[in-house]
Amino acid sequence: MKIKAKNCIGLPIGLLMMALPLFLPVVGGLTREAMRVLGVFLGTVVLWLFVDITWPSVLALLALALVPGITTNAVITASFGNATIWFLVFSFLLTYAMSQTGFLRRLALAFLNSRLARRGTWAFVFMFLLAVLALGSFIAPTVTFLMYFALHREVAQALGLTPGSALARALMIGTACVTSISCAMTPIAHTFPLMALGFYETATGQAITYLAYLKIGLPAGIVLFLLTLLLLYLGFQKAFRAEQVDIAALCLPASGDFTARELASALVFFLVIMAWLLSGILPGVFKPLADLGTVWPAMLGVVLLSAVPVSGSPVLDVKQGLAQGVSWSSILLCAAALALGKFVSDEQYGITELVGESLQPLMTSLGSVGALLVLIAATIVMTNFMSNIVTTTLMYNVSAAVLPLMALAGNALDAQTVAILVGLCASLAFATPPAIAHIALAAGSDWAGPRDMLCYGGVLAVISIPVVLLFTLL
Repeated sequence: MKIKAKNCIGLPIGLLMMALPLFLPVVGGLTREAMRVLGVFLGTVVLWLFVDITWPSVLALLALALVPGITTNAVITASFGNATIWFLVFSFLLTYAMSQTGFLRRLALAFLNSRLARRGTWAFVFMFLLAVLALGSFIAPTVTFLMYFALHREVAQALGLTPGSALARALMIGTACVTSISCAMTPIAHTFPLMALGFYETATGQAITYLAYLKIGLPAGIVLFLLTLLLLYLGFQKAFRAEQVDIAALCLPASGDFTARELASALVFFLVIMAWLLSGILPGVFKPLADLGTVWPAMLGVVLLSAVPVSGSPVLDVKQGLAQGVSWSSILLCAAALALGKFVSDEQYGITELVGESLQPLMTSLGSVGALLVLIAATIVMTNFMSNIVTTTLMYNVSAAVLPLMALAGNALDAQTVAILVGLCASLAFATPPAIAHIALAAGSDWAGPRDMLCYGGVLAVISIPVVLLFTLL
């Protein structure tokens, strides 16, 4: 009933915001076309938040194409023609291949069946969540969470844990939080960081290297992972002592010997990652490859896995992968967001200039460090209460509007760093179900609840603000 009520309110408001610029007088020096673009942007955000994420994305693309001066071809080029979209598609296919061969599950069990994991309850929690962090750093967050959600159920059954168990509850909370941290650590196969990097590349024509992202994301993610463990320790130490689960008795079935198909999927993915990283570490040596962009390694990986037979047949069935391994709702949402971001930030409409002039006095008065703090805090707070996609789109466009005017006032911020921060911070969603799918799944499971996520996730979100700021300034 609550969802229907939200729809009844959000649907007319969103559609009205799209239509009003056709009838309202122009304001703020904007042209009629600029007001229509702004109306589409704001109306789409409302529909995303309160109605749905799929058909409003299609509506946004259609509404943009109806603005005078913007053609349908221009909208399609700005959305599905953006390299970020195809980077995501090919990355999804690569991780799908690894999941189908069993390599991802083997990696997870390597952590959980290790000697260190059997040394006690906290050692097991550490290794379980470390496995989430490791695998989640290069596969999509929803895929990561669902895989470990299944492993969580296996662990609970093997140990005889029931809903209400302290260990099962801690593992579920930790899995949800660490999944978000892993998404923030790297841009590989992660929608929100890639969106922000895509916005920057569209605006400037320059790509941000993965190495530049990792300089902030990797150390910040490791520290947040350790702080998550600390929060769980403070919250569950006494309960673990009272529960006294015998971790040594846990027996999870091993994956058996490596298969040629497993090794092939792992080797190709490793080579793809190395191609991405080497372009950033040695830009001079690998300049010809770097000039090709970031999509080609994933494309080559898909070609190799789908064309070269291993044990009688190719590792990847592209047709099956496109049907089962690609999150098309995420792709559609990302495409619409990229198109909205391009036209909202287009200089000919003056929208970002107007927003920048409004916020510039406040941001300039805070200085560079203060402005970074506001950006980080606003993005993290926003992403914990609404869609990551919406947060990424809004915060990037707001920051893009403010940065030039701050530079003129003598408080310049690096636009590349700001793009990285928006993508990183938009991934740090821990506290509420509307933030991202895996938080909603954790909060709605029998193993944890909304109060658990709000309590532990909320504290972690607050802690994230100074941590990210620290590694930005280092």
